Amino acid sequence: MTADPKRRGASTAPDDVMEDTVVPQDSAGDLEATRPAGAGAAPRTPDPSQPRGGADETSANKTLGDFRLVKKLGQGGMGAVYLAHQISLDRPCALKVLSRDLAARPGFVERFVREARAMAKIDHANVVKCYAVGEDRGLHFVAMELIDGQSMKDWVEQIGKLSVADALHVILCCGEALEHAHSLNMIHRDIKPDNILVTSKGAVKVADLGLAKVLDEDMSMTQSGTGLGTPHYMPPEQARNAKYVDHRSDIYALGSTLYNLLTNDTPFSGDSVVELIAAKEKGQFTPARRKNSEIPERLDLMIDKAMAKDPRHRYQSVTEMMQDLESVRLAGESLSFITAEDKVVVRRSAASGVTPSPSMKSGVTRSPTPITPPRRPGGKSSAKSGVKKSSGKSPKSRTSTAGVAGMWFVRYTSSSGKVKVSKMSTPQVLTAMKTDKLDTKTRVAAKSSGPFLPLAQIPVFEDEAGRMLTRSKAKQRERNLAAEYQKIDRQYQRQKWWRLLARWRDSTLGLVGLIVYLAVIAAVVAAAIWFVPILWRMIAEQFNLG
Repeated sequence: MTADPKRRGASTAPDDVMEDTVVPQDSAGDLEATRPAGAGAAPRTPDPSQPRGGADETSANKTLGDFRLVKKLGQGGMGAVYLAHQISLDRPCALKVLSRDLAARPGFVERFVREARAMAKIDHANVVKCYAVGEDRGLHFVAMELIDGQSMKDWVEQIGKLSVADALHVILCCGEALEHAHSLNMIHRDIKPDNILVTSKGAVKVADLGLAKVLDEDMSMTQSGTGLGTPHYMPPEQARNAKYVDHRSDIYALGSTLYNLLTNDTPFSGDSVVELIAAKEKGQFTPARRKNSEIPERLDLMIDKAMAKDPRHRYQSVTEMMQDLESVRLAGESLSFITAEDKVVVRRSAASGVTPSPSMKSGVTRSPTPITPPRRPGGKSSAKSGVKKSSGKSPKSRTSTAGVAGMWFVRYTSSSGKVKVSKMSTPQVLTAMKTDKLDTKTRVAAKSSGPFLPLAQIPVFEDEAGRMLTRSKAKQRERNLAAEYQKIDRQYQRQKWWRLLARWRDSTLGLVGLIVYLAVIAAVVAAAIWFVPILWRMIAEQFNLG
């Protein structure tokens, strides 16, 4: 839970100065300055709409188990949140104390402890750590990592919409956290800017992973179909019944959060929660690109797919979503609005993989570690390679020198599918690589007898080979994305035809019913016309009306 901005900059704990303290936010709402029950100070009338806390706001010297309470940071839906100090390990932390109202509900404490223990098993750089869960004098609590920074909600309120590079950096870091959590069968259920925390050095961390489910599973909150997550970011199926969502609900919320970071707005709006959920059920919102022209069209389509109303039409895994987001190659290595000199840097490889730099662990920005080129097979034997031995040069360098000095023998597959070998100069090979006339399977050699090596193993072609590989992967992802959209379009067209058939059926049945109705009326009128004269004659004969 993020502490109220007016309260942020918590007081000092022993031997530690707490500045810009942030703690994970309770999923059920914002912090409120209500005093918990059993306060030692002068009592005041609590707000009946808020749950009672489980410890005293002024209990700076009180302890709960292994934790000394320093200062109350706020009150949330789950209970009170305190700045605390773990005595045994001599470290600061955020301590959530479960409210007595929730603790009194049958089975709630068991679920709270179970999910807190599950959360403690998650060890990931982008997840707020859970230190401990326990109970003391009837008060249940969970201790978590204290974050020296603020939430993305606070940052967006301060600086407005983010750049594409910053927004993708945040979302990809969150995606890595969710990918790890989903692999452990854990669903967050309340991804939103307020639950994404950023440290003073720019490390992105997801908060409340696991605790949202505890409140979600409470029958008093879900038996009527009410979803716990924040309405602006949760998917429509979670609003209908939060008990039956899966990992795709996190994908929807992640897409909604990306929309917010890029536009400083939410996809859906309404004067009430009911109107907001009704708008989500329609599934129609203003594309992010209309609110921010810097958003590429491909990225806009990715947001649309992540936020599809039907879970079957969304990305089916966070991994799939991350691969598409990485393919646009616009994510920043660090956050531009973080000014720390030793800020965290995350470097993403040319193959669109994510490789945390050493600074991800140490918080220090460092240059990439030089990579030693692979040794050419048989490079130690100058007799076999046909290259004159010279001191101080690796076999790979000698191969490159031989190729630059003369011509290259290039083995490639032609458009007709035949394997060919052509003699080309270095500029010709580079030009063919830049125009994608050669692919990643192409091999080159300094002599016609070989050995033929991949382009990436020749220094003069190494950089262009990396760019060629990136273009190849990007094109493949574009083809996959286009195929996915074509699949969705075909499904839509099939549904369209089924709707037309249904309308035709309904209209046909309506027409048949109308014809039958008119026929009945006509029969009644005809019978009346035929029977009235006969009835009249019978009456006249009976009474001699002549």
